[in-house]
Amino acid sequence: MGRPRHLAGRDRLGAGALTNSGYPRIAKLWKRGTPLAAATIVHESPASAVQVGTAAFVDADRRWPMVSVGHTFFERELLVQAADGRFVPLGLPKGADVTDVIGGRAIAKLNKPADGFPAGALVAWSLPDIIAGRRPKGELVMAPGATQAIEEVSASDNVLWVKLLDDVSGRLLALRRQADGRWTQTPVALPGNSTLHLGATTGKSDEAFVTVEGMLTPPTLYAVRPGVAPRAVQALPARFDATKYQVVQRFATSRDGTRVPYFLVTKKGATAPAPALIHAYGGFRAAQTPTYLTEQPYRAGPLALFWVEQGGAYVLANLRGGGEYGPRWHQAGLREKRQNVFDDLHAVGDDLVRTGVSNKGKIGISGRSNGGLLVGVAMQQRPDLYGAVIAGSPLEDMQRYSHLSAGASWIDEYGDPDKPADWAFIRRYSPYQNVKSGVRYPPVFFYLSTKDDRVHPGHARKLAALLKQNGNTVYFHEYLEGGHSVGADHAEDARRAALLNAFLGRELMRK
Repeated sequence: MGRPRHLAGRDRLGAGALTNSGYPRIAKLWKRGTPLAAATIVHESPASAVQVGTAAFVDADRRWPMVSVGHTFFERELLVQAADGRFVPLGLPKGADVTDVIGGRAIAKLNKPADGFPAGALVAWSLPDIIAGRRPKGELVMAPGATQAIEEVSASDNVLWVKLLDDVSGRLLALRRQADGRWTQTPVALPGNSTLHLGATTGKSDEAFVTVEGMLTPPTLYAVRPGVAPRAVQALPARFDATKYQVVQRFATSRDGTRVPYFLVTKKGATAPAPALIHAYGGFRAAQTPTYLTEQPYRAGPLALFWVEQGGAYVLANLRGGGEYGPRWHQAGLREKRQNVFDDLHAVGDDLVRTGVSNKGKIGISGRSNGGLLVGVAMQQRPDLYGAVIAGSPLEDMQRYSHLSAGASWIDEYGDPDKPADWAFIRRYSPYQNVKSGVRYPPVFFYLSTKDDRVHPGHARKLAALLKQNGNTVYFHEYLEGGHSVGADHAEDARRAALLNAFLGRELMRK
């Protein structure tokens, strides 16, 4: 079941993405059973490349081995293997991401407008033509609508399966190429207001396996075939009585007039206003979609469920910088436009107050990684609005971030603080540099891992120390294991959920 990737016959393409400055990034062709040292180098990139990776797309009875060279965090060049073993550059537009291969055509999603196609569109290019040295014209497969964003694409032998978001709700389409080059779309009838994930696809039988879940619905695996009603294969058991709760989607209006969606979960019959918890991210094209309540927020297990059980309101916010509405939504929060992300979060908080869901000072905010930066900024910009802050594995010192751990790879997202023009706009929000003496900030709970090799733990340590030095309330939980996800096992996740629940109860429920 499924179409194997990363293999080329009995040979395996292996990539080395070395992190030591000055070393090249290489990809090797390795034959099973032979020493890795004997593997043949098929591609070598300079140390300036962010990453070199490999894949092998299966297209019916043919494999298409490829090498991916990441020149920046968001832009990569792909090379495909010809019959004689050469790796030929695909020559696709800058920012195009190949998602799969079907019928000899590479299917790529455009993150920028190119060749007359809009950003966010799926476009097909003929691989045989590329290998032969011709420059084929791209063929439009699908262009998403104004409220849509294409997220996942996978091919069986004859069907291109496309999972997209429509106002942050998951939808699945089955696409087929017609003889005249047009691609037709057939919607698949799956539960609405849900998060969908494309799993494996089969070959000749053209079957896809899709996981569907919502805040009140546990993950359910469906088998899907064109023209046949989806079949539920298996569902995880329910963890709570969903009839006690309700979920609605609302829209707040940001400072510049942009409509910002968010999901609101409350206990049925709960009396408003109530303490609220907003979880958000706002960056790196990562859409925040409504998953089962015991998994919200990220790596905090049943915290959201605990919160609404106690009469609180839980909110999942869909801020700019993410991928909820495709490339435009992400680009609206990049670099000098980062303030849009913070304004969006404030707009959601203000909307909760305006609509009577909560009150100023009774709203907690939660974010991890880039989301930890988000809440670190938010607590400084609107200490009147927020009453508690949860910052997980956060970036906080944006003057030094590019020199710590994996930070240099994120310059396309935030800007380069070593360049005066970039630091001018980063300086305006960097949390560590904007702590003001005499200002009382909301209590903040930092959680992180000593062994985080992506966001250095020094970010949280420094901001925590500075806040405490200025008389602010700080909670701090640094776990040794778990890396960037801060959870080596479920026991630690459960412990952290209990700590965070106690923190929110103390700071929001008892005031």
